[in-house]
This record gives sequence, structure tokens and C-alpha cells, in this order.
Amino acid sequence: MSDCSIVYWCSSLEKHMCGYCKNARGNVSHGMWAKSLTVEDYQNLIDRGWRRSGSYCYKPLMNATCCPMYTIKCDTQNFQLSKSQKKVIKNFNKFSKDGELKKSGSQQNFEETADNVSDFVYREAPRQIVAHEQLMDSDIVLENSEVVSLSGGSKASKVPHEPIPSTSQITEQNSVQYERLKQPKSGVGADPTKPPCKKAKLVRMERKKEKLLKRGMSLEKIEVRNEQKSLEEFLNEVSQDGKHKFKMTLEQIHEKHKYFRLTADLFAKYQMSIHNDSAEECDDLQYLNFLIDTPLQHVKFSKDSELGFGSFHQLYWLDDKLIAVGVIDILPKCVSAVYFFYDPDYRDLTLGTYGSLREVEFARSLHLKRPSIQNYYMGFYIHSCTKMRYKGKLTPSFLLCPETYHWIPIEKCLQKLEVSKYSRLDEDQAATDENVCSGSDLDEIKVIKNRKLILFRQFKLKYGGQELFNIIGQLVGQKCSKSLIFMGDHL
Repeated sequence: MSDCSIVYWCSSLEKHMCGYCKNARGNVSHGMWAKSLTVEDYQNLIDRGWRRSGSYCYKPLMNATCCPMYTIKCDTQNFQLSKSQKKVIKNFNKFSKDGELKKSGSQQNFEETADNVSDFVYREAPRQIVAHEQLMDSDIVLENSEVVSLSGGSKASKVPHEPIPSTSQITEQNSVQYERLKQPKSGVGADPTKPPCKKAKLVRMERKKEKLLKRGMSLEKIEVRNEQKSLEEFLNEVSQDGKHKFKMTLEQIHEKHKYFRLTADLFAKYQMSIHNDSAEECDDLQYLNFLIDTPLQHVKFSKDSELGFGSFHQLYWLDDKLIAVGVIDILPKCVSAVYFFYDPDYRDLTLGTYGSLREVEFARSLHLKRPSIQNYYMGFYIHSCTKMRYKGKLTPSFLLCPETYHWIPIEKCLQKLEVSKYSRLDEDQAATDENVCSGSDLDEIKVIKNRKLILFRQFKLKYGGQELFNIIGQLVGQKCSKSLIFMGDHL
């Protein structure tokens, strides 16, 4: 059982205060506690809109939640630095070299919009805490079942569910408005349907070359280039012999780890200063539940490798002082950002943005060792919350369609989201969810009932539950239905 994914399914929808618009019951999601998860299963889950907060996994009910949350990823292999991102790196490098920091007097710098909104959900945990502790602290003894094969995998589902509206259900008024918004408008930025403009320097060089050729002058071949420094080149310009010494380390923090106290204190300082949390809301228990506990099984890339899949903490040090921590999951196809917190005394370094760029760089470096790691997942993009739109500034970025689970370029999504908070992002009306569960898939879902491991086709003969498992199958998809093992009060 050590290599299996075991989850405790929460029987009802979670309804809590939204961390974005502050609606008291507006955040609506399905949830499950994970005793253990393989990195393959968690990769498949986040590719269906799930996200973890500690050991609690949740999937927003997109057409019911007040602020729909679209999973967002950046293609790190084609990453393009923006002017403002270069400025953030240069500012950090200058501070490292000579100790000078250009402080922004206004609240309009990139960090103010890029700063983490407290989007983790430890407050959204289901109320069956005792049941959860029993699950986590007890050993599960399974009895043999003649038809169960752990190599097959399984999954289940149950929860009151509202059908997700399709694009055809969008009102005619919204459709007309969307068509009107599709037309590029003057003064509203570059037309995404046209290639990017050339730099002025490049244009001047091309004009000069044309003039010389018209005059019949022979000249050495002018090599017109528009090459730009890579992300790595910008980041590696940080001084190693300047006034401040910067370094990063990769750790797997736990309660007994030498840096636990240091990171926990920094987390509390960040939460109280940036998000106005009380001391009780960011104490050691909250830190453990949200940023230390993980259900992901650690697997090394190879026998001799120091790196591997699982949950990690990237520590940012300046002169041997901890100034920031990035909590990440390394998964088969991506680096997934869990949370980022920093010392508020250094907020003028725009560490939220700087950290995201470092995590993109880290994903790019892992790609050299594991080519399947190509993306950087940033959690959720909430278009209705302006403070969260910064995530779309990493280029190129893609949003997950909540109906087909296809990745759509964010540029094609923004106009739809201006019309309606919830939208089927996939414009292909014939596109469907290829990872949908069939009836036979549902029958093979594995369930722990009365400490026995059985299949759903056995379970339903005695306990029913077809409607519940139909919903679970829709939520987790066919791939996870073959590998997750389900528990629950109502299973």
C-alpha cells in the first residue's frame, strides 16, 4: 500500500469565505484529504483543476464559486522576459552588488499587484477533523479480495453536484458582447493577432541598410540581430563579491529540520505583516498543516541523484539571513508553486516577482535532467480579482478549460472572462473531455469499506452510490480512477 494513493473523500461541498471578494459563503469546492499521493496522480489531478493545501486537495465548483479559479501554467521552454521583470532582476542584482535599493514611493509597483493574495485553504478544511486524524494516525489493515489488483488502481466519487453550464448556455446578450470585444481597440495595447513590433534600434539599422544599398554602396554584410539575454543570463548577473552575498538552497523542511523554526517565524512575520493575520492564524500548527505536511511520495530521479519528485522548500539567503521561502512540488511534467513568503523588511526587492522568476529558472534547469518537466504551474488565475491577474504576466501562459480540460493560451481567454466570470475557454465546440470515466471505469474504482479493499461494482450491490461515484469519476477523471483508493464516512 506504500506506493498507492489513498484519499478520504469529503461527502459534502465545502462553502467558505472567499479570500478574494470576501463573500462569506462564496468559495464553493469539492474536497478530499490525501493520506498519500503518487506524483503521477497529483499531476493528473492538477490537470483537472485540483490543487493541494497541505494534505487537503480541493477542486472549485467553477459555475458556483463567486470567483472562478482557472488553473494556470507557463511554458518555461518558451519563456519570454518582460521589461518589468527584467527591471525586478536588475534591481535585485544592483542591491546585491552595492547595497543600493530604489524604493518605490507609490503603491503601483509590480510587487503590489504581484504580491500573493492569501489563496491557501487551510481555513477551508472540512469539519471532520477527528475522522481525518484517525485516517492519518492509523495503519490500514486490508483483507484479501479476490478481484482486487493494486496495480490497476481506482477511484471514487460522491458529493451533491451541480452540472457545469456549457458555452451554449451563455446568454445571447453575453455572446453579442463577446463578439464585440473580440475586435482590437485603439489604445488598449498590442493586437494579439499580429506579430510583435520590432525594436526601434533594429528598425533603424534596417532602414540604414536599405538606403546604402539604393545608393549602390558596397559594404560588409550587416548582421541584423534581435537577440536578447536569457532569463538565466539576467539572474546569473547577481554579484558574488558585492556588498551582499546571495544564495539559494533546496530543502525538505519537516518539524525536526534545522530550519523549521527559522522558516516558521518568517511565515508568521509575513502573514501578519502582509495579510494582517492574527498570531493564531499563522502559528506553528497552521504552518505545519499548510506548508510542511504533504501527501506526495518522494521519488528520486535516479539512485544517485540528489533531486527527485515530491515537495520541497527553496530558501533564499542574503548574507546568511533567510529572506524568502518558496514552497514547490516537483511533478512529472512541471514545477508547481504552492506558496511563497518573504521578509517584509525586503519587500522593496519585489521578492514575490523575483521568486516566480527563480522558480521558472528552476523548472528550466530540471528540464535538462528530466525532459518531461516543461511547465511552471502557478496555481489558480482569478480574473475577477485584479490582484491575482499578475499570474498572467508570465509569457507564454495557458488556462485550463473547465469543461474540456484543454490548455488555452491566456490571450484567447481574457475577452471571454471580461464578459463572464465563468466561461468555457475552449472555442472548439466539438472538443470534449478525453479523460472522462466510462461505466466500466467506475466499476473498477477501489474503495476501502469496513477495512476491506473492494471494487465499486461489489460495493454498489450492497450500498448503492452510483450517483455519487458518477460525480467522483467526473471530478478526478479516468486516469486517476484507475489509481486512487477511496475512503470516507459515506463510503
